[in-house]
Amino acid sequence: MMEYRFNFTPRLVALGLFTGVALLVLLFSLGFQLGVRMAAESPAPAPVAHERVAAAPKAAP
Repeated sequence: MMEYRFNFTPRLVALGLFTGVALLVLLFSLGFQLGVRMAAESPAPAPVAHERVAAAPKAAP
């Protein structure tokens, strides 16, 4: 059976920390850009309920 032994050298730990921080920074900037883009969009006007009711024909009693 093969056995692998990983030794965490200071260089490997520093590389892992750097890539973790870089990933967090990139995710934060992506979320920030999406938030700015969503805030800049104007919301679509919602249909008003009473206009649809007023346009419906009334039934004769």
